[in-house]
Amino acid sequence: MRKLLFVLFLPFSLMAEPNISDGKLLYGESCAKCHGTEYYQGLGMSEPNDIIELTHWVDTCSQHFNLDWNDQDIEDTTYYINREFFQLDR
Repeated sequence: MRKLLFVLFLPFSLMAEPNISDGKLLYGESCAKCHGTEYYQGLGMSEPNDIIELTHWVDTCSQHFNLDWNDQDIEDTTYYINREFFQLDR
């Protein structure tokens, strides 16, 4: 049973902590032209309820605009946006 739990949680333990600097760079390059830099323009959407919803937004935008982002890029950008604009609980 311990081996099974180890294998199931291994991918989560391998993910690096969010890198806010990388998230800021990615946001500036790919998101700011639509969503702004001084305050977040939701483009008609209400604010996210939690970090999971915000992550879904970032992932959806990255796919819609065919950004070549990996999971770490999405996480970095999500945590940057959260820190700068929303301050949602993790």
